[in-house]
Amino acid sequence: MFKVFVSYSTHDLRNVAELQQSLVGTGVEVFVAEHAVLPSEHLSAKISSAIAACDLFVLIWSENAKTSEWVSQEIGKAHSLNKQILPLVLTEGLNLPGFISELKYLPVFRNPEAAMAQAQSFILKQFQKKQAVVRRKEEESARNLLVLGGLTLWLFSQQ
Repeated sequence: MFKVFVSYSTHDLRNVAELQQSLVGTGVEVFVAEHAVLPSEHLSAKISSAIAACDLFVLIWSENAKTSEWVSQEIGKAHSLNKQILPLVLTEGLNLPGFISELKYLPVFRNPEAAMAQAQSFILKQFQKKQAVVRRKEEESARNLLVLGGLTLWLFSQQ
């Protein structure tokens, strides 16, 4: 499973939904607080744990996001956990904040369809990289078990 956390202002839910919809059926799990946190659940705890568990942090950056306290805190948490951050900028001329100001971003304001397609492609490539690493680890574990089993059989045959 590849987990993506999306940080956004609720005013930009249309863009969030578009990104989420483009990843349906790909094996990518997209965390959108609007849909993932149920009434009566602790919002901050659920969001913090989703950021900690994510493989990729996607930031939907706009004037709305810039004024959101939640978004700035989510960015800070992701940055402090060394999460890979993919910024999608909705507003031309809007700089990324503080610690992530030097990241290359996808300019949604120029061509929304192309930027969302590029975001989807990037996310799926990251997912494929993670799958390859997991496969290599599984193969290594299987080889180690075979070696251990062979060694155990050899030891028993020596008695």
